[in-house]
Amino acid sequence: MNTFYSWWEKNRKNIQALLFDIDGTLVSGLNLLAGADRLLAELRAQNFPFFLLTNDGNHSTLEKSGLMAKAGLHVAPDEIVSCSMALDEFTEVNNLKGRMFFVMGDLGKPCYAEWAGLEVCRDLEQIYECDGILIGEGLYNWYDNIQAAFNFLLRYPDRPLIVPNPDGFWPKGKNGEFGIGAGGKARFICSLLAEAGKNVSPVYLGKPYSHIYLYTLHLLKKRFGIQELPEKDVMMLGDSLHSDILGANMLGIKSGLMLTGITTAEQADEASGNYRPDFVFNALI
Repeated sequence: MNTFYSWWEKNRKNIQALLFDIDGTLVSGLNLLAGADRLLAELRAQNFPFFLLTNDGNHSTLEKSGLMAKAGLHVAPDEIVSCSMALDEFTEVNNLKGRMFFVMGDLGKPCYAEWAGLEVCRDLEQIYECDGILIGEGLYNWYDNIQAAFNFLLRYPDRPLIVPNPDGFWPKGKNGEFGIGAGGKARFICSLLAEAGKNVSPVYLGKPYSHIYLYTLHLLKKRFGIQELPEKDVMMLGDSLHSDILGANMLGIKSGLMLTGITTAEQADEASGNYRPDFVFNALI
């Protein structure tokens, strides 16, 4: 069997850091994928640089760590990078610290938006006093919030619409159902704005977009004291061609596709361009 670990033993000298997707790569729902705990334990023992990347933008890293523990994988909160964490760098670069943003839904407990230095508003009566819109996840009044965001952006199309999780939908339930993600809501709002003659492009922070990767590269250098970290010396391991692989390839990061999640061997063979992984693995170990 073509496993990541067998490849890793022969090629680790060429890699300075590893990035892992979570669901479909290390765990599957509430089930630990074979070898995930052993592999991470070995990396820790060697102080080898790695992070786990997730488009789950509405759970804090502490909450996410707890969810993974239920699947049998014990990961420290500071080993996880959420797409919402890229808000910190984005608000810094764009001089948005201290600005008030209207937040649709949940962005973790504690709230990632507040952690990134934004003032959070959820009062529909105050939306026109805000400097932009942030779309989270979870249970909230979609009708009132989407309508309010639509009208806000009609009036202020140049103000940012920030979407930590670009995913349009995600697996939900035992019978193959799907939930609608923040990215899906953002694209719905933008399609209506386009009909009204307003061109609004969301700022996506999660995979496959660059913000989460660039933020993680910054964290790797800071945490592990790495002076130079060329993208080609970093490897992303994940199960999605459209998220993990595309994002890595667009930045020049090595890409390894795991056939333990949503992508089949046939789909991997047919992938082309930036969707084509550098390596394909049947299992971790």
